Amino acid sequence: MSTSPMILVHSEFDAASVRTALGAPQYSYHFVLEGYAPILGRIGEVVHVASPEDEVDALYDACLAEGRACVFLCFAPPHLVPVTLRCPTIPVFAWEFSSLPCEQWSDDPRSDWRVVLRHCGRAITLSTHTADLVREAMGADFPVFAIPTPSYDAMAPLFDQRAEGGGFEEERVFAFRGAVCDSHADPLFRGPLPWPMTPPPPVAAEEPPPAADSQAPMPDPEGVPPPLLLPARRGARERVSLSLGYAEAWYRDVLFDMLPDRLRVILARLARVGRRVYRALLPRPAMQETAPPEMPEAMLEPEPEPELEPEQVVRLSGVVYTAVLSPADGRKNWLDLVTAFLWAFREEPRATLVLKMPRSARESMHSHIYHALSRFTPFACRVVLAYGFLEDAEYAALVRATTYYVNVSHGEGLCLPLMAFLSAGVPAIAPDHTAMADYVRRDAAFILRSGLEHNVWPFDPRDLFTTMRYRLDWSSIEEAFRASFRVALSGDGAYDAMGRAAHAAMRRYCAGGRVRDLLAEALDVRGEMPRIGPEPAPAFDPDCEIAA
Repeated sequence: MSTSPMILVHSEFDAASVRTALGAPQYSYHFVLEGYAPILGRIGEVVHVASPEDEVDALYDACLAEGRACVFLCFAPPHLVPVTLRCPTIPVFAWEFSSLPCEQWSDDPRSDWRVVLRHCGRAITLSTHTADLVREAMGADFPVFAIPTPSYDAMAPLFDQRAEGGGFEEERVFAFRGAVCDSHADPLFRGPLPWPMTPPPPVAAEEPPPAADSQAPMPDPEGVPPPLLLPARRGARERVSLSLGYAEAWYRDVLFDMLPDRLRVILARLARVGRRVYRALLPRPAMQETAPPEMPEAMLEPEPEPELEPEQVVRLSGVVYTAVLSPADGRKNWLDLVTAFLWAFREEPRATLVLKMPRSARESMHSHIYHALSRFTPFACRVVLAYGFLEDAEYAALVRATTYYVNVSHGEGLCLPLMAFLSAGVPAIAPDHTAMADYVRRDAAFILRSGLEHNVWPFDPRDLFTTMRYRLDWSSIEEAFRASFRVALSGDGAYDAMGRAAHAAMRRYCAGGRVRDLLAEALDVRGEMPRIGPEPAPAFDPDCEIAA
């Protein structure tokens, strides 16, 4: 019988589903879990659970019967953490805004993160920035632990490989399966458009319509499209449902915070009674049961496996700037990144920008990025848009080919790609706000200027300006591109010194040994985990403070 603690772990995506979900909400928590798992394995037995509601308590009861400690780590933002489990639960999450969600909406108490944190009794965050926000909302004595993902150990060998590589003028290659758009292969970006442009062919004149008294044949009735059908009139249930929905939204957005606590409780009880009366008086129409249609034999055959995407070979030289991002995520600020690069190096053919993006961005965002590039044509620098999933060896090849990693985001909960490149000794261009303040150093990066601006919590359906994020100073991005290019080609050893400083800083920050000690303290494996039971949701407090 094992005496080591059982550590249950869960994230929304697994290794199979995350390949096609890059850029989706919460997808990065899978990579955080995968980084933690080997370190957690040194502390106890790690068990992955796919459905926490169905699996966690059964495993917890089995551990109790054996006299064995058990804890559940849920890698998700607090509003998605289950609060009905008997097993001690610790949320592991990141946050990049200036305040935690501390209000309730959509009849879900978990939308107020303080409710979940008080229920769980402790939390693990991925940065000091998030931990400070938790203490601000929950009190200075709330047990919260800032623990980064252990990125250093996996990327450290690349530091020596990059040191053994040749100069910037030598060709570097990385290959992957996906799609590539290369500005050097597109004639639109190589030179000015020809002028005058070839005129379009003349449009043939349309024949005049026949006179009213002509003997023209009548159109075939079968070829005439059917008349448009007007939408069916709404029934009583739908009209009442719409009215109640708008009334509830008005109450929550306009009146809720103006009423005393006791009156809000009375109104909430009346609302529950009203819903029961509404369902009794206006029941849903019964669904007619129909036999399932017979499936044709052709549809019963197994679907063919999807074809593999073509292999792309990208050859790079000169000073290479790399960013790994999902352009559909507005926090990544890709437009400032692209425009500053193009303006800084519009006459410099030795500068290349590689944007590594998920496959889904090709359908949803490629036209927007292409339009931004076309506004600067012609330009001498090179932009490579790489869409696809990189395996470990392919990712390592991209790291070895990179001169600088670039991050211009409005906020970061951690930024695993930036940590990985710094661990390999790749200097960066980045701001030092939010989570990046923990590890971005002036001796290893060109620091970008930024300032606070109003913003919304990303999953708040009300879209209210309840928090703040950082706006980047565009001119500082352009200046950092120019300064970093000069340092890379100076030959005075300054670039190599930045790489060594980055490598050493990440060893101190996120090496496996340090992360293991922090996790052991957070899980309290030497003693019994304190259990704090669920409590009622606190009253709305605009200052995000909870009374003792």
